[in-house]
Amino acid sequence: MDSIILAGGFAKRMLPLTKEVPKQLLDVSGVPMLSHVLSSLESIKPDRVIVSVNSHFSQQFQQFIDDYSGPLNLVLFVEKSENEEEKLGALGALNLLFTELKIKGPVFIAGGDNLSDFDLGAMVSKLDRTGKDIIGLFDVEDIELAKLYGIAELKSDRIVNFVEKPSEPKSTLAATAYWLLSREGILNFFEYIKSGGDRDALGNFLAWNVDKNEILSVSYRGNWYDIGDLDSYEAAQKWLAE
Repeated sequence: MDSIILAGGFAKRMLPLTKEVPKQLLDVSGVPMLSHVLSSLESIKPDRVIVSVNSHFSQQFQQFIDDYSGPLNLVLFVEKSENEEEKLGALGALNLLFTELKIKGPVFIAGGDNLSDFDLGAMVSKLDRTGKDIIGLFDVEDIELAKLYGIAELKSDRIVNFVEKPSEPKSTLAATAYWLLSREGILNFFEYIKSGGDRDALGNFLAWNVDKNEILSVSYRGNWYDIGDLDSYEAAQKWLAE
């Protein structure tokens, strides 16, 4: 099983910190953010970890990989975007990566800006039992807060509805950027792309997919930080420092 870390954005909401340094290489409690993401993947023991980045920051990521001394096999994948206007979006980057590296699945996808204390092995175990795609969900435990996220509605552990930033959330279960796609899930992804689906946020594919296929979930509690602005970056710093 491969794992992919999505780190191709330009993080304009975190300027000026991200003017010269990619968000995923910013310091979080003494080490780059990416180091924490890699640590969380160690328990699932992927055959390789493909770090998907833009060309503007590719040399910095290559230096990180050259200096890495952990147990994972790291591979750099560079998409040819030099600025925000050229970026492919998360789904566009995955489409390019799946195609060029001939990814067949299963594949574990992690956002390079998602930090947590989740047991990601629970997702792998569920895929092994069911053969279905697995999405990591986090209970934000507040209806007003749920309006800021992509929210899943469940029947047992199956996702039966998904809405991005709903005005009236049906649950408080937010989709994280932890996804585990099966072999069938990769084929469904290509079907979505060929249908002309939006290539930006992961949630666009999820909303399409839950209407057509059986998508399962693992619901987590604990600590999860989706670092997209300076406030969430500060909150993650505080959590790890403590």
